Amino acid sequence: MDSLTDERNTWFNAVRLEDSHDYSSATLAYLEDASRCLGSSLFIRAAMSTASAASCLVTTGDNEDAIQLYSAAASLYEHNADVNIARSMRESLWSLLHAFEYFTLISDHVSAERASKKYADLARRVDRFETRSAFETLKNRRDTVLVARSDLASTADIPLKGIPDSNRIQLSMKSFLQQVQTVTLTRSDSEFFEEAKSDEEEDHLVYETESDFHERSIVS
Repeated sequence: MDSLTDERNTWFNAVRLEDSHDYSSATLAYLEDASRCLGSSLFIRAAMSTASAASCLVTTGDNEDAIQLYSAAASLYEHNADVNIARSMRESLWSLLHAFEYFTLISDHVSAERASKKYADLARRVDRFETRSAFETLKNRRDTVLVARSDLASTADIPLKGIPDSNRIQLSMKSFLQQVQTVTLTRSDSEFFEEAKSDEEEDHLVYETESDFHERSIVS
């Protein structure tokens, strides 16, 4: 219990700072936690802290940097799905949903489509008789994210406030984003699908009645 309340724990310290509306310090603490977790291959925790840091930046009006962090969070969720596919398909599915959400949030259409295809393909492998529910899940998540994206866009015209520690935030972000890039570039999409296959002869997923799902108007 002591470890959960210890202020030296970067996650809880970041949450405390955010709750007290010290968003610049909270951003730095979340980035520190994300970096530490990434170094320990705790990709979900790293992604959560990254998204939390992005949320703090949105509050300060710094949407441009927030988008970079949301993109990094999405990449970390996708990476977690890739590296855990052999251990837990359900964790991979969960991670891909979050990757899809954040890619959609920042209007990264190509990456959102890639994550959605991975999700639909893997969902079929988990349960071949429930493929349509995978599309319904993706569409429901997309609709929810589009509302959040509208809120994000509405803050784009708000002038940046005087942000304390802005130089430290920029340096921390630069270092962390380089760390994310190094980690996520170690694995290709082909490896994900190879590990998901139950045999080498398996056909690729055909979307049939969901042909409209991947039109740009759907994910954009």
